[in-house]
Amino acid sequence: MEPVHLAIAPVDRREGSRVGGNPPRCFAGDTLVETHDYLLTLAASAAEWLLGRELSVFVRRGFTIGDDDLEYPDIGVHAVLHEPSGRGDGIVGRHPGLGSAALISAPVDAEEAPFVRIARDPVLIQNEPSYAHAVEADGYQFLFQVNEEGWPVSDAPDPEFVEEYLFGYGSVYFYGRLDSKGAAQIVVPGFLDF
Repeated sequence: MEPVHLAIAPVDRREGSRVGGNPPRCFAGDTLVETHDYLLTLAASAAEWLLGRELSVFVRRGFTIGDDDLEYPDIGVHAVLHEPSGRGDGIVGRHPGLGSAALISAPVDAEEAPFVRIARDPVLIQNEPSYAHAVEADGYQFLFQVNEEGWPVSDAPDPEFVEEYLFGYGSVYFYGRLDSKGAAQIVVPGFLDF
């Protein structure tokens, strides 16, 4: 699998890979949005292991890096595989501290860190592989990471795109179980590194 990098675009869109804004329509009325805020969606075409589905990530409302739920299996982040679904109209579950933008393909060799990195192996901040022991021991393999170094630092799309860093200017690493066709059956957050 070739690495895929996604960066935050200076424009928004209702379909495809995106960050912030209203959660996908398919979560309207879902109890998850009563306790978690929407972070991002990876489009069905973003990774081969999605096989036609999208993946959305939610953060427990009120989550901070000072909390106890920073590692698998109790981490305060949730990943959900679902059928493709554009942005909904309801604001329940919208993260109040985030702007709304598209995620677009970025050069893998760019100097700037991507906001999302999809690859076989993680890029660790503290170079401490033991953080992954618990999630890997349960049979999960690395799929992607969300890196706060990839938040926009210019006036585009908005100088106040993120009010405060959600993960201590760090990364969240996501793992999954794949079936014999390479499709993710479940995706879980493994740990925070900051």
